[in-house]
Amino acid sequence: MKILVVDDHLKMRLTISHMLKTAGYDDVVGAGDGDEALRKIETGGIDMVICDWNMPRMKGVEVLQAIREKDDFKEMPFLMVTAEVNEHTVMQALETDVDGYIIKPFKASTLIGKLESILDRRKNPTTIDVLIKSGSRKLESGDVEGALVDFERALNEDEDSPRVHFFMGEALAAKGENTEAVNRLKRALELAPNYVKAYDSMAELLKKNGNEGEALNLLAQAVSKSPLNPDRQVAYGSALLEAGELEKAHDVFRAARKHFPANAELETRIGEAYLRAGLNQEAETAFEASTNLNPEVSHVYNQLGIAYRKQGKYKAAIDNYRKALRVSPDDANLYYNMGVAHLEAREADASIRALSQAVELNPGFSEAAQLLDRIKSCMADGARPAYSAMSG
Repeated sequence: MKILVVDDHLKMRLTISHMLKTAGYDDVVGAGDGDEALRKIETGGIDMVICDWNMPRMKGVEVLQAIREKDDFKEMPFLMVTAEVNEHTVMQALETDVDGYIIKPFKASTLIGKLESILDRRKNPTTIDVLIKSGSRKLESGDVEGALVDFERALNEDEDSPRVHFFMGEALAAKGENTEAVNRLKRALELAPNYVKAYDSMAELLKKNGNEGEALNLLAQAVSKSPLNPDRQVAYGSALLEAGELEKAHDVFRAARKHFPANAELETRIGEAYLRAGLNQEAETAFEASTNLNPEVSHVYNQLGIAYRKQGKYKAAIDNYRKALRVSPDDANLYYNMGVAHLEAREADASIRALSQAVELNPGFSEAAQLLDRIKSCMADGARPAYSAMSG
């Protein structure tokens, strides 16, 4: 089998490689950072990854997350190497389905023992593991009834398995049986209070059922147990904004930025949360941070333009729509948003040009066509169109 060793320190890569080769694992390759590791995995042929946690640019857990998100590699065995372990880092790794971890410094026997334990579990999975894997695949493909059959069989194997109750809850939620789904998730948490994914799923269900307060409480518990999850931090911060608890939301987003600095995707999602809450200045700050980190993403310029426009900063809004169009020149929605900004700035001719381009790119764009017709009609009557009059 071919093993990829990922560590930014050459000496450690060589040490681990030597340990592996001494134990008979001769096909070993190295990578000095996460980007290089992902490139080598993409080229194929890698059977297992041994990766350091603390690396520049991309931490080991981010490499793990990237692998788990790809269908071709999501089952790849992954062993994490770390210099220290605390509750939060362990929870973060477990949430991303790490197969195991070892703590530096370690002996060759520790490394090989852990590696072979992982490979043995993969080669000889338990009946419950097989049923959960089968049910999960069916659930992803939309076969909810088939998934439930597998999860019921798994429950017959072990009625006190928190994982089985969790997946039963997911399947029942997909079927629309929310009350029973919540009961299953509650049972999963009774059996495993640190099973944070169950908090997330239950919070989502309760929010759909109108129990925002209870959902918010569950998200707070999940964040306290496992704060190193950007999706959860954004969900919690967004829920706080919806509840009107602005200062707490600001604190949550500040904590997320501290845990995940210079993260363009995180800034975008924080900006979207602020924009939904009508906090346009805060949204502007987040979107600007995102575009500075990743200037090639058109939809963020679009969102930044919306944040500017809602504050009456029409020139800045239009400038950002133009930046977005340089990345996505055939996006009719961008021309529509630009047209609205020009109209709000009382620049009717420029608005007509932008809206006409939107309709040309997408003839079925009825909202753009109707607004364009209203502007032209208003101008034909000798009036000066304004967006407040056009949007009724």
